[in-house]
Amino acid sequence: MAKYFLKCADCDHREPETEYRIVCPKCKGFLEVAFESVPAEPLDRSQPSIFKFHRVMPYEATPDVLDYEHFEPTPIVPAGPLSERLGIDLYFKDETLMPSGTWKDREGYVSAHRLLINHVKDLVIFSSGNTATSLARSISIIRGPRLHIVLPEASRDRIQTYAQFFDPEFVKVHYFAGSNDECIVAARKLAQEQGYTIEGGFSNYARREGLKLLGLEVATLWDRRPDWYVQPVAGGIGVYSFYKAYADLGRAAECPRILGVQAEICPPMVNAWRDNSSKLEQRHVPQTVIPSDFVRVLRTREPADSYPVVKKVTDKVNGAFEAVNDQEIYEALRAFYREPYYLDHYQRTGMLIGLEPATALAGVIKSVKVGTIEKGSSVLLNVSGAAKRGDIRAEWLADLLPLRH
Repeated sequence: MAKYFLKCADCDHREPETEYRIVCPKCKGFLEVAFESVPAEPLDRSQPSIFKFHRVMPYEATPDVLDYEHFEPTPIVPAGPLSERLGIDLYFKDETLMPSGTWKDREGYVSAHRLLINHVKDLVIFSSGNTATSLARSISIIRGPRLHIVLPEASRDRIQTYAQFFDPEFVKVHYFAGSNDECIVAARKLAQEQGYTIEGGFSNYARREGLKLLGLEVATLWDRRPDWYVQPVAGGIGVYSFYKAYADLGRAAECPRILGVQAEICPPMVNAWRDNSSKLEQRHVPQTVIPSDFVRVLRTREPADSYPVVKKVTDKVNGAFEAVNDQEIYEALRAFYREPYYLDHYQRTGMLIGLEPATALAGVIKSVKVGTIEKGSSVLLNVSGAAKRGDIRAEWLADLLPLRH
């Protein structure tokens, strides 16, 4: 097992992981997982699934845990028509093939494992759908601990897409009629009232480490080095996690430039980044978020805790942020189905691409247009998840999708 410890990025406090923490016990700063050394060979090819990365992850590959996860690295496929149209080499990292159709499955086991080793009996989490599904799936497989999920009422139909992953013995869902930010407050209140542990969102390093697995796959298993990596952004956890994969491999200088994409109806990080601000201020926060059929998840108005960390990462890799409107998201969603790979994927499975990767693709198209991404660049897009029930209207794609056999 990799020898790891917890390190505060703010005061440099270091300690082994002996209990569940989401902030530094000394200064309340940002806790990260750090490793004593970079392994000469980061991959353990004798192990299956995510356990092949245990040398740069905070978990072991022991016989008692190997049955918990069986997903293999997702494919990276070239985007033919879009590459030709945009004048770039665009590739898709197809995370829709994960068990619950989202890249958040990568964090499910790491988060559940952390609960077990720290003897947490009840955890409260806010989620708009994907993280809740993935963690519920892992906890239902492991059979504990108990998970209490606070979800926006608007996600009720979405969550039913993968209801089989919610074992009622271990998972309880609390619906709340409010925005993402209001649901976060409601989750904290529930945890305080019941004496449960709060999950912590971006501050929970288990989630960040879990999502780091995607970056580890790209860095160690792909024979190409893209110029850009593109990520849809709400709280920014994907930007941080991708960079940390390269950093933990001792290859931070090789990390691609990262483009974070937000929807124009709720672009606090874009606003702050364009202002070259080191922190998120109230002037960057949308006062209201206009409802949109094209933005179901990326609606976090005030990611003040994560923005300073994400800004530092973006600066290190010479990255950028972009905001896109509903029309641009709509056109990008349709662009997926001009690609033979996703036409065939739909024909075989009936699965539709989610609005979050459509937002990210819209950011690629716009960034090429304005010159942020130069012609001839190699670009890797995180196709972060499939649509859930009610996300996509049939009429948006009816003229592009063939009848299924």
